[in-house]
Amino acid sequence: MKLAMENVKDFDWSVELAAEFLSERLGEVSGIAVVLGSGWDALIDERRVSHAVDFKDIPGFAVPTVAGHKGRVLNYTTENGPLLVQEGRLHCYEGLSALDVSFPIFAYARRGLKAVVMLSAAGGLNPLYIPGDLMIVRDHIFLLGENPLSDLRLDDSRSIHVNLAGIYKHEWREAIKAALPQQTRCEQGVYAYVKGPTYETDAEAAFLRMAGADAVGMSSIPEAVCAAFLGLEVAIMCCISNTLLPSRAPGLTHEEVLRVTRSRAKVLEGYLDSLLAHTYPLIKGL
Repeated sequence: MKLAMENVKDFDWSVELAAEFLSERLGEVSGIAVVLGSGWDALIDERRVSHAVDFKDIPGFAVPTVAGHKGRVLNYTTENGPLLVQEGRLHCYEGLSALDVSFPIFAYARRGLKAVVMLSAAGGLNPLYIPGDLMIVRDHIFLLGENPLSDLRLDDSRSIHVNLAGIYKHEWREAIKAALPQQTRCEQGVYAYVKGPTYETDAEAAFLRMAGADAVGMSSIPEAVCAAFLGLEVAIMCCISNTLLPSRAPGLTHEEVLRVTRSRAKVLEGYLDSLLAHTYPLIKGL
């Protein structure tokens, strides 16, 4: 399959170059990529990073401009094998297209990975949620904003009309939940994607809640759409970094989002080890 925005061959060549670069610089990894969004960098123990490459050095990768997103791809040593970890992510509000943001997913698929797990921060819309709660995404709302597949140009029979019903499979949701320590507050809910960078108004939060959303965030869903298009399994877990309903903290800032999520991630020390242990049987079955 060859894909492109304006030029099929150029885009396909960029994906191939990125995949080859990662293979050469990172070496062998297990069949899963883990993407660490805002605050989740607290899971990283630098002593266990065997190889690391910066986004700026990888063909086709844009460079993050947001605090808390270092922009590295790691070969991370876990108790159960080497894991590809993307430390930091890209956002459309950084002036990037949805396809630019999702480009790493194409590289990982070409690299031979079979699944992607994304960890992010989100604002809580469900009034039962409190800051620090975790939410595994069972479905999403992506009605506003640019769909990355609209920028693809195909030169084969593959269709961009992907059926996303059931994209977050039960067994993957259960696996990433089982990897958490017992008694961890963790729900399963619906994630609403918005482009950002501004936080939601009261009316927007109420609208999204009426639409069925339990949390809202500015990432993950464009990448999830591309993962589904490419045939990858996908799972997403959010840290509820702040609440919007029934009330919100005054003066919400990105720094506060990072603080809450990092505090939660630090309590989950060893989660990457457990995550690979619980998902590896699913990967082997693909």
